[in-house]
Amino acid sequence: MDMKKYILYLAAIFLFTSCEDWLDVKPKSEIEGSELFSTEQGFKDALTGIYTAMSAESLYGCEMTYGLVDVIGDAYYSGAIYSGTAYAYARNHQYDQTNVETLINSIWQGCYNAIATINNILENLEQADSTMFAADNYNVIKGELLGLRAFLHFDLLRLFSPSYAVGATENAIPYVTTYGYEITPQSTVSEVIDYILADLEEAADCLETSDPILTGREITAADDNGYLLNRQYHFNYYAVIATMANVYLYKGDHANARKYALEVIDSGKFPWTSVDDIATSSVADRDRTFTSEQIFALQITDLNDYVLGKVYGTIQYRVQLAIYSYWIDYAIWPAETHATDWRKVYFVTNEGTQSTSYYTTSKLWQEDMNENYVQRMPLIRLPEMYLILAEADAENGAEYLNTIREHRGVTAKVTATGEALLDEVGLETYREFINEGKLFYWYKRLNRTMHWGGYYFENTVQFNPDLYVLPMPEEEIEFGNRN
Repeated sequence: MDMKKYILYLAAIFLFTSCEDWLDVKPKSEIEGSELFSTEQGFKDALTGIYTAMSAESLYGCEMTYGLVDVIGDAYYSGAIYSGTAYAYARNHQYDQTNVETLINSIWQGCYNAIATINNILENLEQADSTMFAADNYNVIKGELLGLRAFLHFDLLRLFSPSYAVGATENAIPYVTTYGYEITPQSTVSEVIDYILADLEEAADCLETSDPILTGREITAADDNGYLLNRQYHFNYYAVIATMANVYLYKGDHANARKYALEVIDSGKFPWTSVDDIATSSVADRDRTFTSEQIFALQITDLNDYVLGKVYGTIQYRVQLAIYSYWIDYAIWPAETHATDWRKVYFVTNEGTQSTSYYTTSKLWQEDMNENYVQRMPLIRLPEMYLILAEADAENGAEYLNTIREHRGVTAKVTATGEALLDEVGLETYREFINEGKLFYWYKRLNRTMHWGGYYFENTVQFNPDLYVLPMPEEEIEFGNRN
Protein backbone atom coordinates (compact mmCIF):
# COMPACT_ATOMS: atom_id res chain seq x y z
CA MET A 1 0.00 0.00 0.00
CA ASP A 2 1.21 3.56 -0.79
CA MET A 3 2.49 5.10 2.48
CA LYS A 4 0.64 8.40 2.12
CA LYS A 5 -2.61 6.55 1.55
CA TYR A 6 -1.91 4.45 4.61
CA ILE A 7 -1.46 7.54 6.77
CA LEU A 8 -4.81 8.87 5.58
CA TYR A 9 -6.35 5.48 6.27
CA LEU A 10 -4.80 5.46 9.75
CA ALA A 11 -6.02 8.97 10.53
CA ALA A 12 -9.51 8.03 9.41
CA ILE A 13 -9.48 5.13 11.85
CA PHE A 14 -8.38 7.48 14.66
CA LEU A 15 -11.12 9.99 14.09
CA PHE A 16 -14.17 8.12 12.94
CA THR A 17 -14.23 4.71 14.63
CA SER A 18 -15.17 3.58 18.09
CA CYS A 19 -12.94 1.38 20.21
CA GLU A 20 -14.93 -1.65 19.10
CA ASP A 21 -14.55 -0.69 15.42
CA TRP A 22 -10.81 -0.25 15.92
CA LEU A 23 -10.56 -3.80 17.20
CA ASP A 24 -12.73 -5.05 14.34
CA VAL A 25 -10.30 -3.73 11.69
CA LYS A 26 -7.16 -4.80 13.53
CA PRO A 27 -6.46 -7.94 11.43
CA LYS A 28 -6.43 -5.85 8.24
CA SER A 29 -4.29 -3.13 9.83
CA GLU A 30 -1.86 -5.77 11.09
CA ILE A 31 -1.26 -6.96 7.54
CA GLU A 32 -0.74 -3.44 6.27
CA GLY A 33 1.29 -2.60 9.37
CA SER A 34 3.75 -5.37 8.61
CA GLU A 35 4.44 -3.63 5.30
CA LEU A 36 4.51 -0.18 6.88
CA PHE A 37 7.04 -1.14 9.52
CA SER A 38 9.39 -2.95 7.18
CA THR A 39 11.22 0.29 6.35
CA GLU A 40 12.43 3.38 8.15
CA GLN A 41 10.16 5.50 5.98
CA GLY A 42 7.20 3.49 7.21
CA PHE A 43 7.96 4.41 10.81
CA LYS A 44 8.33 8.06 9.83
CA ASP A 45 5.00 8.00 8.03
CA ALA A 46 3.29 6.33 10.98
CA LEU A 47 4.68 9.00 13.35
CA THR A 48 3.47 11.70 10.96
CA GLY A 49 0.04 10.10 11.23
CA ILE A 50 0.04 10.77 14.98
CA TYR A 51 0.68 14.49 14.46
CA THR A 52 -2.04 14.52 11.80
CA ALA A 53 -4.50 12.88 14.18
CA MET A 54 -3.65 15.36 16.95
CA SER A 55 -4.35 18.21 14.51
CA ALA A 56 -8.01 17.22 14.12
CA GLU A 57 -10.67 19.78 14.95
CA SER A 58 -11.92 17.50 17.74
CA LEU A 59 -8.46 17.57 19.36
CA TYR A 60 -5.78 20.29 19.25
CA GLY A 61 -7.10 21.79 16.02
CA CYS A 62 -9.86 23.33 18.11
CA GLU A 63 -11.52 21.66 21.08
CA MET A 64 -8.40 21.08 23.20
CA THR A 65 -7.09 24.58 22.59
CA TYR A 66 -9.31 27.58 21.75
CA GLY A 67 -12.53 25.54 21.64
CA LEU A 68 -14.08 23.48 24.43
CA VAL A 69 -11.16 23.68 26.89
CA ASP A 70 -11.04 27.49 26.74
CA VAL A 71 -14.83 27.63 26.94
CA ILE A 72 -14.97 25.59 30.17
CA GLY A 73 -12.05 27.67 31.42
CA ASP A 74 -14.43 30.67 31.28
CA ALA A 75 -12.13 32.44 28.85
CA TYR A 76 -15.03 33.85 26.81
CA TYR A 77 -18.05 36.01 27.52
CA SER A 78 -21.25 33.99 27.58
CA GLY A 79 -23.29 36.71 25.88
CA ALA A 80 -21.44 36.25 22.58
CA ILE A 81 -21.98 32.49 22.33
CA TYR A 82 -24.97 31.32 20.32
CA SER A 83 -27.63 30.01 22.70
CA GLY A 84 -28.52 26.35 22.41
CA THR A 85 -25.12 25.38 21.03
CA ALA A 86 -22.63 22.98 22.57
CA TYR A 87 -20.44 25.91 23.63
CA ALA A 88 -23.36 27.65 25.33
CA TYR A 89 -24.06 24.57 27.44
CA ALA A 90 -20.35 23.99 28.03
CA ARG A 91 -19.89 27.61 29.14
CA ASN A 92 -22.52 26.85 31.80
CA HIS A 93 -20.65 23.60 32.59
CA GLN A 94 -23.61 21.43 31.62
CA TYR A 95 -21.46 18.48 30.61
CA ASP A 96 -24.41 16.09 30.39
CA GLN A 97 -25.95 17.90 27.42
CA THR A 98 -25.83 15.63 24.37
CA ASN A 99 -23.89 18.00 22.13
CA VAL A 100 -21.36 18.72 24.89
CA GLU A 101 -20.98 15.00 25.56
CA THR A 102 -20.18 14.54 21.88
CA LEU A 103 -17.28 16.99 22.11
CA ILE A 104 -16.01 15.50 25.37
CA ASN A 105 -16.24 11.92 24.06
CA SER A 106 -14.39 12.88 20.88
CA ILE A 107 -11.48 14.15 22.96
CA TRP A 108 -11.34 10.93 24.97
CA GLN A 109 -11.65 8.70 21.93
CA GLY A 110 -9.29 10.71 19.74
CA CYS A 111 -6.53 10.85 22.34
CA TYR A 112 -6.76 7.18 23.23
CA ASN A 113 -6.84 6.14 19.58
CA ALA A 114 -3.66 8.15 19.05
CA ILE A 115 -2.12 6.53 22.15
CA ALA A 116 -3.08 3.07 20.87
CA THR A 117 -1.29 3.75 17.62
CA ILE A 118 1.75 5.15 19.44
CA ASN A 119 1.91 1.88 21.36
CA ASN A 120 1.59 -0.10 18.13
CA ILE A 121 4.48 1.83 16.55
CA LEU A 122 6.61 1.45 19.70
CA GLU A 123 6.06 -2.29 19.81
CA ASN A 124 7.04 -2.61 16.17
CA LEU A 125 10.02 -0.32 16.76
CA GLU A 126 11.29 -2.59 19.53
CA GLN A 127 11.22 -5.53 17.10
CA ALA A 128 12.73 -3.65 14.16
CA ASP A 129 16.28 -3.96 12.92
CA SER A 130 17.87 -0.77 14.22
CA THR A 131 20.48 -0.84 11.46
CA MET A 132 17.87 0.14 8.86
CA PHE A 133 17.57 3.59 10.47
CA ALA A 134 19.80 6.42 9.28
CA ALA A 135 21.99 8.31 11.73
CA ASP A 136 20.05 9.10 14.93
CA ASN A 137 16.57 8.47 13.57
CA TYR A 138 15.80 5.38 15.66
CA ASN A 139 16.30 7.25 18.94
CA VAL A 140 14.57 10.38 17.64
CA ILE A 141 11.47 8.44 16.59
CA LYS A 142 11.34 6.48 19.84
CA GLY A 143 11.86 9.60 21.93
CA GLU A 144 9.10 11.49 20.14
CA LEU A 145 6.67 8.60 20.56
CA LEU A 146 7.32 8.25 24.28
CA GLY A 147 7.06 12.00 24.74
CA LEU A 148 3.78 12.18 22.85
CA ARG A 149 2.35 9.29 24.86
CA ALA A 150 3.13 11.17 28.07
CA PHE A 151 1.84 14.49 26.70
CA LEU A 152 -1.50 13.03 25.62
CA HIS A 153 -2.01 11.19 28.90
CA PHE A 154 -1.20 14.38 30.82
CA ASP A 155 -3.93 16.33 29.06
CA LEU A 156 -6.37 13.46 29.54
CA LEU A 157 -5.47 13.39 33.23
CA ARG A 158 -6.05 17.13 33.59
CA LEU A 159 -9.44 16.86 31.91
CA PHE A 160 -10.92 13.60 33.18
CA SER A 161 -9.43 13.14 36.67
CA PRO A 162 -9.26 15.04 39.95
CA SER A 163 -6.35 17.41 40.33
CA TYR A 164 -3.28 16.20 42.18
CA ALA A 165 -3.79 18.87 44.83
CA VAL A 166 -7.12 17.44 45.99
CA GLY A 167 -7.19 13.86 44.71
CA ALA A 168 -3.71 12.34 44.40
CA THR A 169 -4.92 8.93 45.64
CA GLU A 170 -8.23 8.92 43.78
CA ASN A 171 -8.94 6.87 40.69
CA ALA A 172 -7.94 8.59 37.47
CA ILE A 173 -7.55 7.59 33.84
CA PRO A 174 -6.00 4.36 32.52
CA TYR A 175 -2.37 4.81 31.47
CA VAL A 176 -2.13 2.66 28.37
CA THR A 177 1.30 1.34 27.34
CA THR A 178 0.40 -1.73 25.27
CA TYR A 179 -1.42 -2.29 22.01
CA GLY A 180 -4.04 -5.00 22.04
CA TYR A 181 -7.44 -6.14 23.20
CA GLU A 182 -6.82 -6.03 26.95
CA ILE A 183 -8.60 -3.38 29.00
CA THR A 184 -6.14 -1.27 30.95
CA PRO A 185 -7.32 -0.67 34.52
CA GLN A 186 -7.52 2.79 36.00
CA SER A 187 -4.58 4.16 37.95
CA THR A 188 -4.65 6.76 40.68
CA VAL A 189 -3.78 10.36 39.91
CA SER A 190 -0.40 9.91 41.58
CA GLU A 191 0.34 6.72 39.65
CA VAL A 192 -0.52 8.37 36.33
CA ILE A 193 1.85 11.22 37.16
CA ASP A 194 4.59 8.66 37.85
CA TYR A 195 3.93 6.90 34.53
CA ILE A 196 4.01 10.22 32.68
CA LEU A 197 7.32 11.18 34.25
CA ALA A 198 8.81 7.74 33.52
CA ASP A 199 7.90 8.07 29.84
CA LEU A 200 9.30 11.59 29.74
CA GLU A 201 12.56 10.47 31.38
CA GLU A 202 13.00 7.72 28.82
CA ALA A 203 12.09 10.11 26.00
CA ALA A 204 14.72 12.57 27.25
CA ASP A 205 17.32 9.80 27.35
CA CYS A 206 16.56 8.92 23.73
CA LEU A 207 16.64 12.51 22.50
CA GLU A 208 19.50 13.86 24.59
CA THR A 209 22.14 12.34 22.33
CA SER A 210 20.20 12.37 19.07
CA ASP A 211 17.95 15.43 18.70
CA PRO A 212 19.63 18.14 16.57
CA ILE A 213 17.81 20.83 18.54
CA LEU A 214 20.04 19.86 21.47
CA THR A 215 23.15 18.37 19.90
CA GLY A 216 23.63 21.24 17.46
CA ARG A 217 24.07 18.90 14.53
CA GLU A 218 23.50 20.92 11.36
CA ILE A 219 20.65 19.54 9.26
CA THR A 220 19.94 20.48 5.65
CA ALA A 221 17.18 19.53 3.25
CA ALA A 222 19.63 17.14 1.63
CA ASP A 223 20.17 15.19 4.86
CA ASP A 224 17.70 12.31 4.94
CA ASN A 225 15.33 14.47 2.86
CA GLY A 226 15.34 17.03 5.64
CA TYR A 227 13.62 14.71 8.10
CA LEU A 228 15.16 16.30 11.18
CA LEU A 229 14.43 19.88 10.11
CA ASN A 230 11.72 21.98 11.79
CA ARG A 231 12.06 20.35 15.19
CA GLN A 232 9.44 22.70 16.69
CA TYR A 233 6.84 20.75 14.72
CA HIS A 234 7.98 17.55 16.44
CA PHE A 235 7.97 16.54 20.09
CA ASN A 236 11.61 17.47 20.47
CA TYR A 237 13.93 17.24 23.48
CA TYR A 238 12.90 20.62 24.90
CA ALA A 239 9.20 19.80 24.47
CA VAL A 240 9.91 16.81 26.72
CA ILE A 241 11.74 18.95 29.29
CA ALA A 242 9.06 21.66 29.22
CA THR A 243 6.37 19.04 29.79
CA MET A 244 8.35 17.69 32.74
CA ALA A 245 8.38 21.18 34.23
CA ASN A 246 4.62 21.41 33.79
CA VAL A 247 3.98 17.94 35.28
CA TYR A 248 6.14 18.64 38.32
CA LEU A 249 4.31 21.91 38.91
CA TYR A 250 1.00 20.01 38.67
CA LYS A 251 2.36 17.62 41.30
CA GLY A 252 3.44 20.48 43.53
CA ASP A 253 7.13 19.61 43.25
CA HIS A 254 8.42 23.15 42.84
CA ALA A 255 12.11 22.27 42.97
CA ASN A 256 11.92 20.03 39.91
CA ALA A 257 9.47 22.33 38.14
CA ARG A 258 11.99 25.13 38.52
CA LYS A 259 14.89 22.91 37.43
CA TYR A 260 13.32 21.87 34.14
CA ALA A 261 11.78 25.25 33.32
CA LEU A 262 15.21 26.81 33.70
CA GLU A 263 16.77 24.17 31.45
CA VAL A 264 14.45 25.22 28.64
CA ILE A 265 15.04 28.93 29.22
CA ASP A 266 18.79 28.63 29.63
CA SER A 267 19.10 26.68 26.37
CA GLY A 268 18.57 29.92 24.46
CA LYS A 269 16.85 27.93 21.69
CA PHE A 270 13.59 29.85 21.88
CA PRO A 271 14.30 33.60 21.76
CA TRP A 272 11.63 36.17 22.52
CA THR A 273 9.81 37.43 19.45
CA SER A 274 11.07 40.84 18.38
CA VAL A 275 8.84 43.90 18.55
CA ASP A 276 9.60 44.39 14.85
CA ASP A 277 7.75 41.14 14.11
CA ILE A 278 4.70 42.23 16.07
CA ALA A 279 4.40 46.00 15.82
CA THR A 280 4.80 46.16 12.06
CA SER A 281 2.25 48.27 10.21
CA SER A 282 1.78 45.39 7.79
CA VAL A 283 -1.06 43.42 9.35
CA ALA A 284 -0.24 40.36 7.28
CA ASP A 285 3.32 40.27 8.62
CA ARG A 286 2.54 40.31 12.32
CA ASP A 287 3.88 37.24 14.09
CA ARG A 288 0.68 36.56 16.02
CA THR A 289 1.68 33.24 17.59
CA PHE A 290 5.25 34.30 18.49
CA THR A 291 6.86 31.63 16.33
CA SER A 292 10.41 31.87 17.69
CA GLU A 293 9.05 31.15 21.18
CA GLN A 294 7.26 27.97 20.16
CA ILE A 295 8.78 24.92 21.82
CA PHE A 296 6.23 22.57 20.27
CA ALA A 297 3.53 23.36 17.73
CA LEU A 298 1.33 21.50 15.28
CA GLN A 299 1.15 22.39 11.61
CA ILE A 300 -2.57 22.30 10.82
CA THR A 301 -3.47 22.64 7.16
CA ASP A 302 -7.20 23.20 7.81
CA LEU A 303 -6.79 25.66 10.68
CA ASN A 304 -8.51 28.47 8.77
CA ASP A 305 -11.64 26.35 8.35
CA TYR A 306 -11.58 25.44 12.04
CA VAL A 307 -11.26 28.97 13.44
CA LEU A 308 -13.87 30.53 11.16
CA GLY A 309 -16.95 31.43 13.14
CA LYS A 310 -15.21 30.71 16.42
CA VAL A 311 -12.31 33.14 16.98
CA TYR A 312 -12.29 34.62 13.49
CA GLY A 313 -15.35 35.93 11.69
CA THR A 314 -16.67 37.36 8.44
CA ILE A 315 -20.04 38.78 7.41
CA GLN A 316 -21.32 35.21 7.13
CA TYR A 317 -19.56 33.88 10.25
CA ARG A 318 -19.78 36.00 13.37
CA VAL A 319 -17.21 35.28 16.08
CA GLN A 320 -18.88 33.57 19.04
CA LEU A 321 -15.86 32.96 21.27
CA ALA A 322 -15.36 36.57 22.24
CA ILE A 323 -14.26 38.79 25.10
CA TYR A 324 -16.43 41.55 26.54
CA SER A 325 -15.16 45.11 26.08
CA TYR A 326 -15.17 45.85 29.83
CA TRP A 327 -12.89 42.86 30.42
CA ILE A 328 -10.31 44.30 28.03
CA ASP A 329 -10.30 47.92 29.11
CA TYR A 330 -10.61 47.49 32.87
CA ALA A 331 -9.57 43.98 33.90
CA ILE A 332 -7.33 42.07 31.51
CA TRP A 333 -5.52 44.98 29.87
CA PRO A 334 -6.29 47.99 32.11
CA ALA A 335 -5.22 51.28 30.58
CA GLU A 336 -3.16 52.40 33.57
CA THR A 337 -0.75 49.45 33.23
CA HIS A 338 -1.30 47.77 29.85
CA ALA A 339 -2.03 50.54 27.36
CA THR A 340 1.19 49.65 25.52
CA ASP A 341 0.83 45.85 25.72
CA TRP A 342 1.50 44.56 22.20
CA ARG A 343 -1.01 41.75 22.72
CA LYS A 344 -3.73 44.35 23.23
CA VAL A 345 -2.59 47.03 20.80
CA TYR A 346 -1.94 44.81 17.81
CA PHE A 347 -4.12 41.74 18.32
CA VAL A 348 -7.34 42.65 20.15
CA THR A 349 -10.06 43.58 17.69
CA ASN A 350 -13.81 43.59 17.22
CA GLU A 351 -13.50 42.97 13.49
CA GLY A 352 -15.74 40.05 12.59
CA THR A 353 -17.70 40.11 15.84
CA GLN A 354 -20.47 42.29 14.41
CA SER A 355 -20.59 44.06 17.78
CA THR A 356 -19.05 47.10 19.42
CA SER A 357 -19.00 45.26 22.75
CA TYR A 358 -17.49 41.92 21.77
CA TYR A 359 -13.82 41.55 20.97
CA THR A 360 -11.48 38.72 20.15
CA THR A 361 -7.77 38.34 19.57
CA SER A 362 -6.46 37.92 16.06
CA LYS A 363 -3.89 35.38 17.24
CA LEU A 364 -5.23 32.53 15.10
CA TRP A 365 -6.39 34.50 12.07
CA GLN A 366 -5.25 32.81 8.88
CA GLU A 367 -6.61 34.58 5.82
CA ASP A 368 -4.24 36.91 3.92
CA MET A 369 -1.44 36.30 6.43
CA ASN A 370 2.28 35.81 5.81
CA GLU A 371 2.79 32.15 4.93
CA ASN A 372 5.42 31.83 7.68
CA TYR A 373 2.83 32.58 10.35
CA VAL A 374 -0.18 30.48 9.33
CA GLN A 375 -1.27 26.90 9.99
CA ARG A 376 0.48 26.96 13.37
CA MET A 377 -1.12 25.85 16.60
CA PRO A 378 1.35 26.39 19.45
CA LEU A 379 1.04 23.83 22.26
CA ILE A 380 4.10 24.78 24.36
CA ARG A 381 5.69 28.24 24.33
CA LEU A 382 8.51 29.94 26.20
CA PRO A 383 6.36 32.23 28.42
CA GLU A 384 4.83 29.13 30.02
CA MET A 385 8.24 28.36 31.51
CA TYR A 386 8.35 31.82 33.11
CA LEU A 387 4.84 31.36 34.51
CA ILE A 388 5.93 28.04 36.00
CA LEU A 389 8.91 29.79 37.61
CA ALA A 390 6.67 32.55 38.95
CA GLU A 391 4.93 29.91 41.08
CA ALA A 392 7.78 27.46 41.64
CA ASP A 393 10.17 30.22 42.74
CA ALA A 394 7.70 32.54 44.42
CA GLU A 395 10.41 34.63 46.04
CA ASN A 396 11.38 35.83 42.57
CA GLY A 397 7.93 35.38 41.06
CA ALA A 398 7.32 39.03 40.27
CA GLU A 399 10.62 39.20 38.42
CA TYR A 400 9.62 36.34 36.13
CA LEU A 401 6.27 37.98 35.36
CA ASN A 402 8.03 41.26 34.64
CA THR A 403 10.27 39.49 32.14
CA ILE A 404 7.19 38.40 30.19
CA ARG A 405 5.74 41.91 30.39
CA GLU A 406 8.99 43.47 29.22
CA HIS A 407 8.86 41.35 26.07
CA ARG A 408 5.26 42.35 25.45
CA GLY A 409 5.78 46.12 25.62
CA VAL A 410 4.55 46.58 29.20
CA THR A 411 6.58 48.92 31.41
CA ALA A 412 4.47 48.68 34.59
CA LYS A 413 6.07 46.30 37.09
CA VAL A 414 4.51 43.58 39.21
CA THR A 415 5.38 43.88 42.90
CA ALA A 416 2.79 41.51 44.35
CA THR A 417 3.51 38.53 46.60
CA GLY A 418 1.49 35.61 47.98
CA GLU A 419 -2.09 35.22 46.76
CA ALA A 420 -1.92 38.54 44.92
CA LEU A 421 1.05 37.19 42.94
CA LEU A 422 -0.96 34.08 42.04
CA ASP A 423 -3.74 36.32 40.75
CA GLU A 424 -1.18 38.11 38.58
CA VAL A 425 0.03 34.75 37.26
CA GLY A 426 -3.55 33.89 36.34
CA LEU A 427 -4.13 37.18 34.54
CA GLU A 428 -0.84 36.79 32.68
CA THR A 429 -1.90 33.27 31.71
CA TYR A 430 -5.04 34.76 30.22
CA ARG A 431 -3.24 37.54 28.34
CA GLU A 432 -0.57 35.28 26.95
CA PHE A 433 -2.50 32.08 26.28
CA ILE A 434 -6.00 33.09 25.28
CA ASN A 435 -7.06 30.71 22.47
CA GLU A 436 -4.49 28.10 23.57
CA GLY A 437 -6.46 26.25 26.26
CA LYS A 438 -4.28 26.98 29.31
CA LEU A 439 -6.60 28.84 31.69
CA PHE A 440 -8.78 25.86 32.65
CA TYR A 441 -5.72 23.87 33.70
CA TRP A 442 -4.43 26.76 35.80
CA TYR A 443 -7.73 27.09 37.68
CA LYS A 444 -7.94 23.33 38.18
CA ARG A 445 -4.38 22.80 39.40
CA LEU A 446 -4.97 25.37 42.14
CA ASN A 447 -8.54 24.11 42.76
CA ARG A 448 -9.86 27.63 42.51
CA THR A 449 -13.43 28.07 43.72
CA MET A 450 -13.67 31.47 42.05
CA HIS A 451 -13.19 32.30 38.39
CA TRP A 452 -12.84 35.61 36.66
CA GLY A 453 -15.86 36.32 34.54
CA GLY A 454 -19.30 37.81 34.64
CA TYR A 455 -20.15 41.18 33.24
CA TYR A 456 -17.32 43.00 35.02
CA PHE A 457 -14.71 40.18 35.01
CA GLU A 458 -14.40 40.30 38.76
CA ASN A 459 -12.74 37.37 40.51
CA THR A 460 -15.97 36.62 42.34
CA VAL A 461 -17.72 34.12 40.07
CA GLN A 462 -18.40 31.04 42.19
CA PHE A 463 -17.17 27.78 40.68
CA ASN A 464 -17.91 24.23 41.82
CA PRO A 465 -14.59 22.31 41.86
CA ASP A 466 -16.46 19.10 41.01
CA LEU A 467 -16.84 20.54 37.51
CA TYR A 468 -13.08 20.37 36.95
CA VAL A 469 -13.52 16.65 36.15
CA LEU A 470 -15.09 15.93 32.78
CA PRO A 471 -17.22 12.77 32.58
CA MET A 472 -15.75 9.74 30.85
CA PRO A 473 -17.82 8.35 27.97
CA GLU A 474 -20.64 6.13 29.24
CA GLU A 475 -19.41 3.21 27.14
CA GLU A 476 -15.98 3.51 28.76
CA ILE A 477 -17.53 3.38 32.22
CA GLU A 478 -19.75 0.43 31.35
CA PHE A 479 -17.33 -1.76 29.38
CA GLY A 480 -14.12 -0.63 31.06
CA ASN A 481 -15.51 -0.98 34.59
CA ARG A 482 -14.48 2.60 35.43
CA ASN A 483 -15.62 4.69 38.34
